[in-house]
Amino acid sequence: MDAHTYAPVPRYAYSLDEAARSISLSRRALYDLIVAGRVRTVKLGQRRVVPAAELERLLRPQEQSL
Repeated sequence: MDAHTYAPVPRYAYSLDEAARSISLSRRALYDLIVAGRVRTVKLGQRRVVPAAELERLLRPQEQSL
């Protein structure tokens, strides 16, 4: 690895705008999910972010009971 090559840094959290774009939702739709308690956010200082694991959980197929 030379001096100008950097390893990718994993993303652990996204801004609300980034989170909405990453899962192809409007910002309003993401806010609705947050208010409904379906998406957890974390406040870091003045910023509110969505953990990457929370987006993965939201997109994971739900267990269906028969």
